[in-house]
Amino acid sequence: MKKKVPIGPVSDDRLELLFRHAGLSEKQGKLYRLLLVTGEERPSVLARKSGLKRGNTYALLDDMARRGLVAKFEKEKVLYFRPETPQRLTTIIEARQKETHIAKELAHDLLPNLTSQYQLSVGKPTISYYEGEEGLHRVFEDIYAPKKEPVYGCVDLEKADQTFPAHVVGQLIPLRVKNKLFAYSLVTDSPKARGLQKEDAVQLRKTILVSKKDYPLPAEIDVYEDKIAMLSFEKGKFIGMIIQNQEFATTLKSIMKLALEKAPELQTTPPTVEKATV
Repeated sequence: MKKKVPIGPVSDDRLELLFRHAGLSEKQGKLYRLLLVTGEERPSVLARKSGLKRGNTYALLDDMARRGLVAKFEKEKVLYFRPETPQRLTTIIEARQKETHIAKELAHDLLPNLTSQYQLSVGKPTISYYEGEEGLHRVFEDIYAPKKEPVYGCVDLEKADQTFPAHVVGQLIPLRVKNKLFAYSLVTDSPKARGLQKEDAVQLRKTILVSKKDYPLPAEIDVYEDKIAMLSFEKGKFIGMIIQNQEFATTLKSIMKLALEKAPELQTTPPTVEKATV
């Protein structure tokens, strides 16, 4: 005995997610699934079967027609709608992704200026807080985004590695190099830091090693453009903040430059092993 094919739209969470990514409302997804079953239908019938108001149904279908997901036509002077191929969903999603990419580029270009205007009008720095691995990614995406001037910072690599092992070397440095962003860094001395320093030329960086005992750096600080990023890796957790204020950033940048100029005088050297006397 053959299985009966259910009549009417089938509720499916994955379908709902697909329609949402295509920019369709829940009601539009319902109408499209209904059309896939009926093939073609009058708006009044679709309204009755879907439980939507007739006027709202017309507006929703017209919007879907503009996107090319349904087609409207007349038959014996009566308006009908029919579904276009579901492949249109892929085209719509790709177009939305392209628009999102363009919007992100516009935001990257225009937000600094808008934020500066905001700061002038409000008269105080903006502070954003971040936590966890996702927060770490968001902070470093901002620090290592393409920009015209270098980043100045200080860090204890061993501290960072306790929280996110190999994340700095494996992911963050390649991101900075990809964006052709130079970095000036004060780094507490360690075998890993020495290995990193040897790669300065290819990794677009100037690394100055300092004594962890004399100059501990339990938190990372980076200053760039009009921002200061402060990152803590204490107790295996990530907590960070970005302070955006031109005067604060300029002042700290000057201090960083001064420290980097004077730091070579304090730079640590590999310990020498004394020969045992017999």
